[in-house]
Amino acid sequence: MTVNPENGVRVGSTAALVALGLAALLAVLDGTVVAVALGPLARTFDAPITTVVWVTIGYLLAAASMLPLLGWASARFGGRAVFLTGLALFVIGSTLAALAWSAGSLIAFRVVQGFGGGLLEPTSLALAAGLAGKDRVGRVLGTMSMIINVAPVLGPLLGGLVLGTGHWRWIFIINIPLGLAVLIAALTFIPADRPNAETIRPVADVRGLLLLTVGYVAVLFALNRSGQHGAGLLVGAAAVLGVLLLGGYTRHALTTCQAPALDLRLLRRPGFAASLVVMGFVGLIMYSQVTALPMFGADRHHLRGFEQGLLVCGLGLGLLVSMSAAGRVSDRTGPRPLVRAGAVVTAVGLLSFALAHDRLSLPALFVLFIGIGLGFGCTASPTFASVYRTLPPAEQPQGTTALFMTVQLTASLGITVLGLLQSRAPGQWLTVLFLILTASAVGIVALSQFLPGRVGGEISMESPVGQSSVS
Repeated sequence: MTVNPENGVRVGSTAALVALGLAALLAVLDGTVVAVALGPLARTFDAPITTVVWVTIGYLLAAASMLPLLGWASARFGGRAVFLTGLALFVIGSTLAALAWSAGSLIAFRVVQGFGGGLLEPTSLALAAGLAGKDRVGRVLGTMSMIINVAPVLGPLLGGLVLGTGHWRWIFIINIPLGLAVLIAALTFIPADRPNAETIRPVADVRGLLLLTVGYVAVLFALNRSGQHGAGLLVGAAAVLGVLLLGGYTRHALTTCQAPALDLRLLRRPGFAASLVVMGFVGLIMYSQVTALPMFGADRHHLRGFEQGLLVCGLGLGLLVSMSAAGRVSDRTGPRPLVRAGAVVTAVGLLSFALAHDRLSLPALFVLFIGIGLGFGCTASPTFASVYRTLPPAEQPQGTTALFMTVQLTASLGITVLGLLQSRAPGQWLTVLFLILTASAVGIVALSQFLPGRVGGEISMESPVGQSSVS
């Protein structure tokens, strides 16, 4: 990359930013792109839905497991090298997924793809911030954040469009040329960054990461297989193993001298615990909707291909409008009133769908999900921004990692519950699922009182019962 001596603008930075934005888009899209293909995949591989949902769960968990390693990897090898490694893993995983011959092989290859996606999304943001320069960093990161937050709802639309060809493998094949184009642009326009040898490098918490991820997978597996004939002993063993490993991780995270994979000590910070749980509910609600709605559209309204993503499109339209304004409004009001109002609207909309989805027309449902998107968009971004008000600068990187991981972990939980309900209660699964999502939105309403609020022109962390907090 060269610099124009007349105006100081780095030649090629725009191309690099476009490449980084596309990489982030691909990584987040693939968390939900197979939502419309779960039915076809189950038929193709003659596998139950409780197995096929792991195509999405495996990707999300693999992506989450990479997040605690980013600080160590970037300090050791540089952001560009980590980005290129993630891109290579993503393309390799996409290629292998397109060649999958069974449900098990597809799940395994999606895990490889998820490892790459988990490296791509955050490193894209970090590299974009460095390339943008001080005069453009806000605008660039705002655009990147919009891409990342809206991409989950674009996944089913893209998946439906590609699935319209009649070949599910194209969902993964399309990533190959796009990934290679990003790779060429990255090698050409993103300058190499060499870590400072004198800088103290963070230590990767491999032990904690293994305890956390293996324990969580074991619990999800037990939930996924619960009630299955002849699987009682296996389910019980997996549940006990998962609980023991997660208990071991909790002890490790609270006593280790190094930064743990998911820093539970941050929960002692006033306001952060509420932010973390709210973002957990956000991940659960978002990914459950994005996965369930294409299934509902196909089963109830016989939608196929691109049309399967119609209701998700309504949700996305609402999110685009509200998320673009929510950040600016929360700067003036604090996140507390905005999150509370958005969660109330979300809860009412989700409850309406749970109780009347079989009686409402398709246009009415589309309008309903625009309204849900408008409310839901007011919960995520203000809550995420509150981490910078509730944590001191030294703890903000760990707090950001914790929020991202929580969203991915609860997203995988939501999809596990969806698969369980669809297999165990095929006639009522949608109603029960959206009642659970309604309860989650009500939980956000209750937790919103512990988020920062603006008092006398300043952001305040004073709780409703008069307990003072650090802003």
